[in-house]
Amino acid sequence: MKYKIEILNTKSETNSKFQIPNSKPSPSGRGGMVRCQWVRVVWILAFLICFEVGSLRLDVARAAWAITGEEIIKKVDANMTFKTARTEAKMVIHVDQEIREKTMIGYDRGTDTGYAEFLTPPRDKGVKYLKIKDNMWMYLPSVDKIIKISGAMLRQSLMGSDFSYEDALESSKLLEKYTATLISEEVVPLTFREAGELVAKQRRCYVVDLTAKVKDVTYYRRVVYVDKELFVPAREDLYAMSGKKLKEMTMGDVRKFGARHYPLYMTMRNLLRANSQTEMFTTKIEFDVAVDPKVFTQGNLTK
Repeated sequence: MKYKIEILNTKSETNSKFQIPNSKPSPSGRGGMVRCQWVRVVWILAFLICFEVGSLRLDVARAAWAITGEEIIKKVDANMTFKTARTEAKMVIHVDQEIREKTMIGYDRGTDTGYAEFLTPPRDKGVKYLKIKDNMWMYLPSVDKIIKISGAMLRQSLMGSDFSYEDALESSKLLEKYTATLISEEVVPLTFREAGELVAKQRRCYVVDLTAKVKDVTYYRRVVYVDKELFVPAREDLYAMSGKKLKEMTMGDVRKFGARHYPLYMTMRNLLRANSQTEMFTTKIEFDVAVDPKVFTQGNLTK
């Protein structure tokens, strides 16, 4: 329905009339004024109703999120960090139609100390890595030399994969370097092993935005999709400060080890590389095992 507003300005009378088509104005002009007042009332009531509904929705959302982004990430860290661990893993690198496989063993102590040794293929056998806090060394048996990885080398590909040396160096708990904000919920696929088979399930996840609060970070922003029940990451999108998405990581094959749930499968896609993806299969893992401190020394690299 169309409305028409007429402003009448005469020497004898100044009046405003709000006329509805097919209606008869009051001879005195009061009918138009009454109708204007009623329209104002209707608009005010509509505004109040919308405001109350909006407030109710906000309250419902807050009630549904009886947890903060920081609390979610703390639970993730509790699942993903450990005192010590020994792992056996297989790395599968896909580049165009080519597939390359590598196997390795690794030892970790806390979040900032790690050792990895490649076992296959023959050309990579004996290549070793040592990580201590923000330092990394690589041993190349072909030249019998230890090389410290630093500077621009950190951004290079790790053994031709979609992971970089910087990715391997990341060790701090996320909340030490990022501010966490819960922004939404989404359904995300996550795989579990049932009766020896991997089964994909649609899982409800918290979506947590992590923004860097320090300068020395590999990725300025991370968006993490965290399983609401198990508090394991199902997916992570990694961004540069410019807002450009750099990498996509997914996780799966979630299994229970004591009180923790831990994913044994991971994929990484470097979006700056065409037709490339790296899969990481953890074939065996042991938590809180005794590890000889000599493993985490440069002397062990040359053995």
